[in-house]
Formats: sequence, C-alpha cells, structure tokens
Amino acid sequence: MARRQGYASAQIAMHWLIVLLVIVQLVVAESMTTMFDAMEEGEPVASQVATGGWVHYWVGIAILALMATRLAMRLVLGAPPHAPGSSPLQNAAATAVHAALYLVLLAAPISGLVAFYGFAEVGDIHALVRPALFVLVLLHVAGALFNQFVRKDGTLMRMMRPAA
Repeated sequence: MARRQGYASAQIAMHWLIVLLVIVQLVVAESMTTMFDAMEEGEPVASQVATGGWVHYWVGIAILALMATRLAMRLVLGAPPHAPGSSPLQNAAATAVHAALYLVLLAAPISGLVAFYGFAEVGDIHALVRPALFVLVLLHVAGALFNQFVRKDGTLMRMMRPAA
C-alpha cells in the first residue's frame, strides 16, 4: 500500500484546532497562575481571574484529549513521507521536532492537572513547558516556511489541504 502524500482531513483539522487552543492557553495562562497562587494561599480570587483560570483548565483538558486522539491517528494513519530532496539531517530534525511537540503538548496538560490537584511542585515543570513550546513552535514554523518558500517542496500545503 502506497503512503499518502499528505495528511487526512481529520489530522489537518486537529492540527489547526490545537494551534488555536494553544494560543488561547498562552493568553489566559497568567490568570491560571494568579488563581492557583490565590487558592494555595486561601485568598479570594477575582471573578475575571477565575474565569481565565478555568478557561485555561478546560482548554488544557481539551488539548490533552485532542493530542491523545491525534497521536492515535498518527499511529494508525501515519504521516506522509518527508519531502523529496530533503537531506537525512533535515529529515531527522523534522522528526525530532515533531516528536518533541507531541511530547510537550501531552506533558503540558498532564503536568498542569497534576499540579492543580495537589502536587504544586509539578507546577515548576509545567512552567518550563511555555519556553520549550515557544522554541519548538519557532523551529516547526521556520522549517515549514523554509521548505515551502525556499525549497518550494509543497510541505506547508500538506497541512492545508487533505491528501487525495
């Protein structure tokens, strides 16, 4: 059976939905930090802060569910092959960045939940996720843009429209 040259519609939809949810998380992250600290100190939490904190909580759970589903889909459906003409080093870098993104996007909500439910020290690990995610997203986007506009290999389009 030949490997598909692009991603399935569901894989593409999940990719972009997770991107949007991660952006929401970054916007409301400070509210969760403030809410968490106030709860630990037994202090009242302002309603706007609580709203942002709970949005962060529930969006994190949604990301966890979507990432688990996305990982299962990737295991079942696979991923398209690397673009023709890519060097072994480029392929290894792309594979490593993808694996690290999956790891971070699963570790973030898990560590957040563990911290929220009584193991506050895990919150320190959770806090490291943001800079790690920034670096990985930067590498991921830079690689996609490089392949699309410098190498002109159509890489970006594989995550924009489904494979036939």
